[in-house]
Amino acid sequence: MRAGRFLTADDSRRMERACVVDEDFARRNWPRGDALGQKLFFGGEEGPESEAFTVVGIVGTVKQADVTEEQAIGAVYYPFGLRADQRAFIVVRTSLAPESFAPTLRRAVRLVDADLPIEDVRPMETRLADSLVARRSPALLTAIFAFTALLLTAIGTYGALSYAVAQRHREISVRLAVGARPEQIRGQFLAFGLRLLALGVGLGWCGAMLAGGTMRALLFGVPALHLPTLAATAGVLTLVALAACVFPAHRATKIDPALALRSE
Repeated sequence: MRAGRFLTADDSRRMERACVVDEDFARRNWPRGDALGQKLFFGGEEGPESEAFTVVGIVGTVKQADVTEEQAIGAVYYPFGLRADQRAFIVVRTSLAPESFAPTLRRAVRLVDADLPIEDVRPMETRLADSLVARRSPALLTAIFAFTALLLTAIGTYGALSYAVAQRHREISVRLAVGARPEQIRGQFLAFGLRLLALGVGLGWCGAMLAGGTMRALLFGVPALHLPTLAATAGVLTLVALAACVFPAHRATKIDPALALRSE
């Protein structure tokens, strides 16, 4: 509730008709903020004064047709006894499993009216999932491709950097022979890997920003540039790059310089 009052059971019996509108409907039709007390009619066309509904309350905006809808469409709530549509949707909260509670609901309705049709009994979680299926499937496929690309990138980065360090065994042996300390050699290769990592992450962020716009239509609840996801990806690549540089360099510093030089 934002202003005014909710509808009550008495509103279905009063001569003066009452209704409640949401914030979007009120803002669109009465932008000056004077929605309370205004008159409106079914269908939007004016009729006899006796058929007019008086706005007695303003409530928050809710999604009407789709969980992923970005633009509100407005809503008007009428008393149940004065509704124009003969169909009704009833929401029931239960501590039991929703699927097992459906037969109980059907029996309860049949006790009131055995000829009343009942259809589309589904848990709310199922309704929400069905409304997102059009976006969830492409998003899941994209996530699988993204994970595969990240895995291949990690393997390729580790392999390339490890090979680059292994090719410099002779240089490492010579430097050890003339007095270089192992931590100096490890630090050199670590700096080498970090420079490559910084360049790669920078290019990756640029690519993510360019691709974010095309991915916007598949996303719901997260922005096109999701910083935690980008940070996690950069973190994985950072660990891979560090491991690719430090481990081979550490192994190289354990080699006897004399043996390495003779083998060369």
